[in-house]
Amino acid sequence: MKIKKILNNNAVLVGKDGKDFIWIGAGLGFKKKLGQEADETKIEKVFILHQKKAEERFLSLMESIPVEYVSLADNIILLAKNELSYELSETLYISLTDHLYNLVKLYEQGLTINNRLSWEIKKFYPKEFEVGKKALRMIEEQESLALPEEEAGNIAMHIINAQMTDELDQLGDVQLTTKKIRDIIVLIRLSSKREIDEDSLAFDRFVTHLRFFFQRLEKDSHLKVAKENVLLNHIKEQYQKVYEIMLLVEQYLQVELSDDEKVYLSLHIQKLIEND
Repeated sequence: MKIKKILNNNAVLVGKDGKDFIWIGAGLGFKKKLGQEADETKIEKVFILHQKKAEERFLSLMESIPVEYVSLADNIILLAKNELSYELSETLYISLTDHLYNLVKLYEQGLTINNRLSWEIKKFYPKEFEVGKKALRMIEEQESLALPEEEAGNIAMHIINAQMTDELDQLGDVQLTTKKIRDIIVLIRLSSKREIDEDSLAFDRFVTHLRFFFQRLEKDSHLKVAKENVLLNHIKEQYQKVYEIMLLVEQYLQVELSDDEKVYLSLHIQKLIEND
């Protein structure tokens, strides 16, 4: 097949008879030019995304992330498909690959972010959490990282949000949730004086986080304030404007957020502003 786009030295987009395929393999894109025949003997993985928007985002992601994370995410998704009874959205390839890459980057900097939803995920989504635990062993084998069990909750959350159903929205008032998310985005836009790219990965991640947060709030209107998170002090010092915006969001929600939740919101807000 002829090369339509070179994503990096190890990944190319090829096409035939109006269909696109993403090929991954060592050296597939190295010193290649558009229109040349791709070397099929080097293929290690093949991706076919049927949703055009998902394909565009996936291609964009692969241009900036090493293919090892794409392969790792694919292996975890194959595991999830084998062990779960529902279909998964193609967007999971994007969100999970992006998460794994950022997870390793943070770990290499000596930073880890606890998932304060881990207990709830383990309790209410035991099958997904078990997939997350198996994924941790795959990550440890490939990246030589011994991650805490809480990280299984993060991976499970990506899988849960990729369900091809409306189950998540059915857990709460869809219209009210949508309004809250919209209000928060407007608040961030006005406070930061920046436009927010609603087609970006950062926006998708932020909305996913808010939806999950609203679910938890729906089940427990009195969120327990967890112990101090040392990362919050770092955010106060290094990202003062982001911290102030996060406090405005807290004020809008009319709930007392834990330090962990403040950290999560601040990091998401920073990503939204950076993405501008």
